[in-house]
Amino acid sequence: MATVATLRDLVSALVDSAADQSELSRIKADIENFFGLLHDSAELRDVLLSTVFSMEEKKAILEDSMASSFLDVTKRFILLVLEMDKVTAFLCSREAVLARFDEALGKVTADITSAKDLSPSDVERLSAALCKATGKTVEVFLRIDPSMIGGIKVQVGDKVYDNSVRTQLERIRGVLSPS
Repeated sequence: MATVATLRDLVSALVDSAADQSELSRIKADIENFFGLLHDSAELRDVLLSTVFSMEEKKAILEDSMASSFLDVTKRFILLVLEMDKVTAFLCSREAVLARFDEALGKVTADITSAKDLSPSDVERLSAALCKATGKTVEVFLRIDPSMIGGIKVQVGDKVYDNSVRTQLERIRGVLSPS
């Protein structure tokens, strides 16, 4: 078996193989459950990363761990990741892998940082504006950072919308300071 495929290629192939959005959601849930299994079980993680166990032993242990709760396509994908010796890369890429699924499902994550707690209506308005701007379903994560002084900062993917008082003051300082 050729091992030139990157983990990104494998994940993209898995995403592309989903027959519909509901199957894609189920595969994503399986992948999240797999990450949870490895997080919760140091023994399983150690076996999969070990050089002591044979590939057949690792596969048997992994198949027992996944049992009947995972879709067949997900099981085959995870076994392929194991066979291609990409388990470590897969574990280190958790956020990127899940983000790829979210992208395919038309979802994005918005990290909103504000100086104070936002009201539910403010969060709803921000979420609606972000949905309109991105054309996708937005999952919002709120964080409070009192050092911001005031305003908000929103990160959606690699885009940052910074309307914090601190940033505005820094811009003014940059304009007023001699070079």
